[in-house]
Amino acid sequence: GIVTKKAPTTRGSHVSLSISVVLFDVDGTIVDSAPAVMDAFRGALSHYGLPIPDEQRLRTYVGPPLWYSFGDLGYEGELLANLVTGYRSRYQDHYLDPEPFPGVIELLHELRDKGVALATATSKQAPMALAQMEHLGLSSVFDVIAGATPDPASSKATVIHEALTRLKARGVDTSHPVIVGDSVWDVRGAQEAGIPVIGVGWGYATEDGLDEADAVCETVEDLRTYLLDGVAKHARDRDS
Repeated sequence: GIVTKKAPTTRGSHVSLSISVVLFDVDGTIVDSAPAVMDAFRGALSHYGLPIPDEQRLRTYVGPPLWYSFGDLGYEGELLANLVTGYRSRYQDHYLDPEPFPGVIELLHELRDKGVALATATSKQAPMALAQMEHLGLSSVFDVIAGATPDPASSKATVIHEALTRLKARGVDTSHPVIVGDSVWDVRGAQEAGIPVIGVGWGYATEDGLDEADAVCETVEDLRTYLLDGVAKHARDRDS
């Protein structure tokens, strides 16, 4: 089903957005990276003899910036910086392990074949995002692969801005962008960047994490319908 803020009770009949370009979150949206991320967290914490949170809490750290996650566990200063570095060195060995969610790769290829401009906007480091998209055979599908920088100030919103700036430089129509994501971090980043966000039901969202999304698509098929409707609407609006 598809739920929108404007029509929360009518899952089927939704108010479609006008869409000129689609940004995709990666972890929890394209790939099921929770196991690799949680393992890297466990390794970084146990290296310093620190307590390891339970699985439920660790899962909430799949997607947010690392500085936030380790800070949320109560660490700061030099230890916080060391934990982030320790996480990155462990994750480096396993970031290509995660499998894509069923149907997502096919959807991305279909959108590309239909001429829809696409970009990633991920909180993982940009070189890893690039390597992962190559590994999944998706580097030709995306016009731009944008990811985080090592700077603690790098956020979902800064990555969205970078993706849109680079898309515009390539001549892409960025007048009606949307981001597709699975967590409250995608919702907050989109709000901060001033663009609509479509939540997906197969990722790692907490109970109410997608409450403020402009729409929520439970399945890949729902997302396909919603995006293609929005792209068609933009084409009609542009040509009228």
